[in-house]
Parts: sequence; structure tokens; C-alpha cells
Amino acid sequence: MEAMACARIDCDVLVVGAGPAGGSAAFETASKGLDVVILEKRRQVGLPVRCAEYIPSQLVREVNLPAHIKIQKIEAMQTHMPDGEVVTTRSPGFIIDRDQFDKYLVQRATSKGARLFLETKAVSYDGQTVLARIRGRALRISPKIIIGADGPLSTIGSWIKSTNREFIQAAQYVMRLREKKTHTQVYFSQDIPGGYGWVFPKGDVANVGIGVDPGLGKRPKAALDSFVSRLVGEGVVEPEVLKKTGGLIPSGGLLKLCRKNIALAGDAGGLVHPITGAGIASAVSSGKLAGGFAWRAIAEDDIRLLAEYELECSEFFFDIFAAARAKKTLLKEYWQRGTHDLCEALKWGWVAFREYYK
Repeated sequence: MEAMACARIDCDVLVVGAGPAGGSAAFETASKGLDVVILEKRRQVGLPVRCAEYIPSQLVREVNLPAHIKIQKIEAMQTHMPDGEVVTTRSPGFIIDRDQFDKYLVQRATSKGARLFLETKAVSYDGQTVLARIRGRALRISPKIIIGADGPLSTIGSWIKSTNREFIQAAQYVMRLREKKTHTQVYFSQDIPGGYGWVFPKGDVANVGIGVDPGLGKRPKAALDSFVSRLVGEGVVEPEVLKKTGGLIPSGGLLKLCRKNIALAGDAGGLVHPITGAGIASAVSSGKLAGGFAWRAIAEDDIRLLAEYELECSEFFFDIFAAARAKKTLLKEYWQRGTHDLCEALKWGWVAFREYYK
């Protein structure tokens, strides 16, 4: 699936990053006949997995997801409050095999002619040519449009001075479940400040993780180990840790997405819900939108049309993310208060409650 390396390439669209946003952008542009190049800095698309792996049912239909990638059907979400109350809400979706999901999206693009370069990192851009490094060798690419889909710490975002500055720190283990589940579980506790713990079932195992606000003084591993001890004690999971992972989740809301011929999508553009941390669906949507407007700009020979991508994303996401970020900021002080105050705040600060949407 990887193209042969060469010293210089001209293309219509350069997509940096082969995650859900990049794969979707590449498919959208390549399927319309554009010459598309994808750069992925890792050795394989989709690995390592840094994700709880839940996607809503609507996204499954949107991308026509093959059955083998859908590992576990989910019916509901259980929210475990600090005072022990458990609230159940409908949340139809699937736990997926995330690395296969990413591969599938990229394979759709390469089947339409997109060229994929693995172990290739974009280094710099002079306004005409992108300098990349492929296994230590220089590769120069001259694209008409660049779509940055290179994650929370985006190199492409730094080129247009638009980068994520607020993050949740996440850590996750894969562990065996004591009993299979058809619902996800979310736990709020003062031991997981500024975020929450999760148990997302995946057949006989589960993704067990936490996300914490680094400004509230709790180290992710310490928070996760404490959370796991609780789950083992409650008979939710077996004590053995099968896999470990972690990463940064943007939590500051939507960034500036366009400048001249550069657009950002997915995590690179802050397209992550500031409270839930959900970002796969918005990555696919923003990648598709970015690809669509890139095609229009090239087809009509008017690079200014790319700016309409930012307007479209703002219309879809800005109000939702801005409201969530405001609630997240207000919630921050409640982690230092008593259990009662935190529970009351979560009723307007967490998506499982009707008050959140008022």
C-alpha cells in the first residue's frame, strides 16, 4: 500500500496523517479524481491504538463499516456518580477495532488512487514545497492544498500558528472483564480530577482508562491504577493488565482551521468535544468536509474557496464545543469541593443529564 519513495513529487492534495480525518479527506479528494498523497509518520496505519474505540451507530452507516471491524454492539451508557448513583442513557453504537478502522478508511482512499508514504514526517513548508523525511531521506512535495490531520500536536497547525493548547491526559489499560457487557461505563470521582474513568467493553476484554486535567495535580498513571483497584475490588475486571497505552486529548475546542492553502481536520483542528473527549465522528466529518472544499477550490481554480470549509465546520461544531468548553471551565472548581457539590455540578456539566442541554 506504500508508494515508492522519490526525491520530488507534485500533487493536488497533500494529506498529513492517516487517521480517521486524514483517511476521510484522502478518500473524498481521490474519489473525485484528484492526485492525492498521504504522509503517515508511523510504520503502520492505525498503530499504536490510543482510543477507547467507541463510535456512534450513525458513523457506522456513514462510512459503510465492514462487519469485521465492529467488535461489540453497545446499547447504553452507565454514568457512575461520585455519590454512588448510576444513571443509564441510550447510546447506540459499537466498540470497534480502531487500527482496522483507520486502515479501512485509508484503503478506501488508496483504492481510488491516493499514494501512501509510511514512516514519513512532514518537516517544513516554505509556501511552495513541503520538506518531508522518509526513513531519513529527504522528500520534497509540491501540493496545491495541504490538509493537516496529524493529531493533537500538529506540525501542520504550527505552520499556520493554530495549535492545541489545552489537553486532557489519558491513560488506558486493556483488561479482562469478569462478565460481558452491552453498555459502556463512565465513572466520576474526585480521584479523577477534571475528567472521568471509563470501561468500554470489547467482547471478553475492556478498554479501561481515565482522563485527567493536568492542571489539577493528579498524574494519569496514579489515577488509572487507583481506578483499576476499585474496579477489581468491585468485580468488574480481572487484575491482569494485557496492554497499556495513553496520550493527549485536545480539550480547548475548535481552532482556526484555514490559512491560504492549508486546512486542519480532526484532532489537529481541535475537533474534539471538550467534555466527553469524543473525536472520531468529528474527525471523519471534518476530513470529509476538508476534502470536499479542497476539491472545489482546485476544480474552480480558486484557493479562497478552501476558507468555506472553516465556515462549514464552525456552523456544525462551534456552538456545541464552545458551550462544552465553558461548562468544563466552570466544572473545574467543583473537583476540589465535596461529593454533593460535584454531583450537583455534573447534572449540568455532563451529557447524560437533560440539564446539560438547557
